[in-house]
Amino acid sequence: MRNPKSRSLQNPLRIMMLSFLTLPLLTLGLALSPSSIAAPGNGKATPQAISKPDGLQLEQKTFPQGTLYSLKIPAKSGYKVIPSLSKTLASVDSQLWKIPGTPDKPLFLINGGFFDPNNSLTTSFVFEGGVLSGDPRINPQLVNNPKLVPYLPKIFNRTEFRVYLCQKNGGQFQTQYDIVSHNTPIPGQCLLQQSLGAGPLLLPGLGDKTEGFVDYNAAGKLTRDPIGVCSRNARSAVGLTAAGDVILMMGAQSPAKPNNSGFTLADIAGLMKARGAVKAMALDGGSSSSLFFNGKTILGKVNKDGNFVKRPVKSVLMAVPR
Repeated sequence: MRNPKSRSLQNPLRIMMLSFLTLPLLTLGLALSPSSIAAPGNGKATPQAISKPDGLQLEQKTFPQGTLYSLKIPAKSGYKVIPSLSKTLASVDSQLWKIPGTPDKPLFLINGGFFDPNNSLTTSFVFEGGVLSGDPRINPQLVNNPKLVPYLPKIFNRTEFRVYLCQKNGGQFQTQYDIVSHNTPIPGQCLLQQSLGAGPLLLPGLGDKTEGFVDYNAAGKLTRDPIGVCSRNARSAVGLTAAGDVILMMGAQSPAKPNNSGFTLADIAGLMKARGAVKAMALDGGSSSSLFFNGKTILGKVNKDGNFVKRPVKSVLMAVPR
């Protein structure tokens, strides 16, 4: 059942097996008032939790530099986390984002991987339903950029969030998650269902240099840092606990401090670890950082006037019924 190292060519038999084994998605009725979610930047440093009957909680905690939102999806909950890639750019509250096979919008979405806003093409790998749906290797503005050519091997092997269907003892199949580099082989007895690339790796250690996000000259001076690794900004991330729970997190800037607020990648890594994550990776950040929860849109980036910025994105991670 091992997938080939390159996923650009797919075995039709494997796709048939995947379609047969994947459980149908169910639409659940969810009763929660969107008005119960506080706006970013409001309140003091007091954690709040919005509970649901099935145990899901959207945590909101305000710090001096911004507001943190996090949602833990237990491994044994009625939800699973999957990526989705749009043909066009779309904000997280767009009606284009649907639960696969239904007309319904997911309970929760958070912005996903990197993309080029000039040509609307992904610069991160995306794998959906057994098919490679997003391939940065065919983005001309990425592969033909002379400044990026030396970094392409690292860019094409950045960290990704994976969703497997794995056969366990007794022949049972179950969903299993992992956060690994793109070239990592698929485990035996597992099928790759979905994956979303982004990065860098946050836990167990920061992978900013190995993934081509930062570089230094011979004197040790920083010469490349397109995402401002050590700067405060709006940030999004996904993490995994040892028990297989998924943590989806977004750190928003403070409107009162538009020029000096938000979170560094080290901040987000620490906050992930404090919530039990043993593996974590950053998603696209800055103006892309945004989430949608049960009808409520929460934005992460503010402009110089302290107003939140709404930006369309290319891909998302979303919580959908199993």
